[in-house]
Amino acid sequence: MRIFWAITCFLVTLTLAISDVQAQTKFDKELVRVRILTNSKKVQVAGLGLRFQILSEPYRPVAIPSSGSAEVRVMRKDGKNIWALRLNNRENEHLFKEKYLMIQGENLRVGGQSLPSRVLLAKGPGDQVDVVGVLPLDEYIAGVLASEMPISWPLETLKAQAVAARSYALAVMAEREDKAYHLESSVLDQVFRHIAGDDSDPKLQKALQAVRETAGIKLYDGGRNILKAYYHADCGGHTTLAKNVWSGGVNSGVAVDNSCPTNPKANWTVKFSRTEIADKLKLQDISKLILDRPKGESRIRGVRVAFNETESRYIPANEFRQALGFTELRSTLFDLKENDNEFVFSGRGFGHGVGLCQWGSRALGLKGKSFVQILKHYYPAAQIAQN
Repeated sequence: MRIFWAITCFLVTLTLAISDVQAQTKFDKELVRVRILTNSKKVQVAGLGLRFQILSEPYRPVAIPSSGSAEVRVMRKDGKNIWALRLNNRENEHLFKEKYLMIQGENLRVGGQSLPSRVLLAKGPGDQVDVVGVLPLDEYIAGVLASEMPISWPLETLKAQAVAARSYALAVMAEREDKAYHLESSVLDQVFRHIAGDDSDPKLQKALQAVRETAGIKLYDGGRNILKAYYHADCGGHTTLAKNVWSGGVNSGVAVDNSCPTNPKANWTVKFSRTEIADKLKLQDISKLILDRPKGESRIRGVRVAFNETESRYIPANEFRQALGFTELRSTLFDLKENDNEFVFSGRGFGHGVGLCQWGSRALGLKGKSFVQILKHYYPAAQIAQN
């Protein structure tokens, strides 16, 4: 309950504080908390007019002058977190016995990485510090667009991606509302990088246009729930159901996609030695890999790793991909050959294959299809609505 009330106070404070800068937009005002990075023990933050706030009491700023740089580290004393805040490289530190510390300012950054104008510092695993960006939903979606898909692609394709990303974000936010952050900024959720620069930046403008022109539009699962709208780079010709990847999830339908070979990296081959695979799977040794491919399916459901004639371990396909590396074993749409001490994977597509196929949506956009038509193609069992 303490986490819940701390975050509730935090959201009330931020909602009021952010209203002035969002008053002229029609974007969703809901605030997203996205973990942008994790540092060990301390974080060096730079920016203009840094201001600090604790969240145990609404509207209570830290009673120190604003500054241009800060070093924040977390300590543990008497079972509680203590934030040690050092300003402008001075020797003395300000100490706060709080669970979270919020920093506000302009042009915030950690190293060369740009941050939103508000970040929440939270204690991560071990002695780590999570840097959590706090920003309006559609500002976040614009950052996802600029990271997940080339901005040079057709506008209708970008708009379809915006709706899918918004729907995914809202579904995950509901699942994780009591956590310090809703979303990861990586492929574990949606790739996000804060867009730095003024409104004249063409990259920013096109992303913002796609978000504005789909404002409030979401996918629903056939009922009243927002669809957790998965998407991926390249389906390899045919999408699949969420249950085939994660043993669960809503049926949003599947699509046949003959345009995916337009991806220049549609077909791929990767090789691993027996030792490399054993290391990546954290196993002593392996003797054989046996693919589990359901009848009538092209994709692998899982891999049985045999240690010897009698012992083996079953690994779901997506976990197997994650262990070997998502960018190396690019999809579960592959065949396998064994040559001496080497395993050769030959496949097509990139990603889990559920929901919107980005390369396929590009082809549909180039053919003049609207974002609604693109979404209906990839989520045929879902509903599209604006509210």
